Amino acid sequence: LRGRGLGTQLVTMAEQEATRRGARHTQVDTVDFQALGFYQKLGYAVFGQLEDCPEGHTRYYLAKDLSTNNKG
Repeated sequence: LRGRGLGTQLVTMAEQEATRRGARHTQVDTVDFQALGFYQKLGYAVFGQLEDCPEGHTRYYLAKDLSTNNKG
């Protein structure tokens, strides 16, 4: 299912609902072999990382300011 835009649609819908409910930011975490680039493409910024979690890989913590979300 990759490459169809479904993940982007899902995250966008979740962000819109969070904004509607008054959230001002959101956080996610992912591992280096999963979706780091995907979240960065959607405007998330790395604010922390944990080495060897799982062993041999890095877990990244990302956040996004929803007040700058493009609702158009």
